[in-house]
Amino acid sequence: MRAERGKWSSWTTILCVVCIALVLFTGAVHVAHFHPNGQADHDCALCVTAHQVVQVAAMVVLILGSQPVERRIAERATPAPRQRFVLKLANRPPPVPAFA
Repeated sequence: MRAERGKWSSWTTILCVVCIALVLFTGAVHVAHFHPNGQADHDCALCVTAHQVVQVAAMVVLILGSQPVERRIAERATPAPRQRFVLKLANRPPPVPAFA
């Protein structure tokens, strides 16, 4: 079975629909998951996975310090050209004689 250019074959469409349905179903299971006592169960694979993934990380603080190594003098400012765009190769062509 060969698919035409720009069209999906039927098995590709079915596979896409199944994958989308699987993602939606697992999302609904995660949202609707609960235990009768309202607490997380340590024997429940979904609860264990949720609590293993969400962990609080300790904040790392780095103290950086710097000291000047060399005293620098600002360079003299060069005068800016009067034109904003200077192109030295922008010459117009020589005039063409009118009588030729």
